Amino acid sequence: MKSLSVSHGFYFVLLLGFWLILSQGISIEILFVGSGAAVLIMLYSRSMLYGTEDTSLFQPRKLMFFFKFVLIMLIEILKSNIQVAKIVLSPSLPISPSFVKVKKTFKKDLHKVIYANSVTLTPGTLTVDVDEEGFLVHALTNEAAEGLKDSIIEKSVDHLEVK
Repeated sequence: MKSLSVSHGFYFVLLLGFWLILSQGISIEILFVGSGAAVLIMLYSRSMLYGTEDTSLFQPRKLMFFFKFVLIMLIEILKSNIQVAKIVLSPSLPISPSFVKVKKTFKKDLHKVIYANSVTLTPGTLTVDVDEEGFLVHALTNEAAEGLKDSIIEKSVDHLEVK
């Protein structure tokens, strides 16, 4: 029970801090409304925050992996933007669109969604279908399609999953 109360306190402080960042000042009213909003959000999402059967992303011990994942995604998005810009600005437009089946199965649906959306967020790739065998991805070039197999994004999502 102690770890649950520590988790409650951690998320309350996190949500209240976010509220204060978005607020234009600090007053009793802002603290009161922010505290109420934080409690309501925690009550509304308690099964997601504290349940272990569906998610592991929102556990405090997984936040380090999540922040690392966000940093990796930002770097991958930047690299993909540069590659797509080079392709688009090239007079010969060297594209070779293709579909590739990425055979990766995550245990939890949340991690499947995170991976599929991460692939779609990187320019030049689009997740078209998700099934039990893996992901069907459309890539702008063959190099981008080959780069999806054993990618750093896949490994980062693997770290988010509880082993």
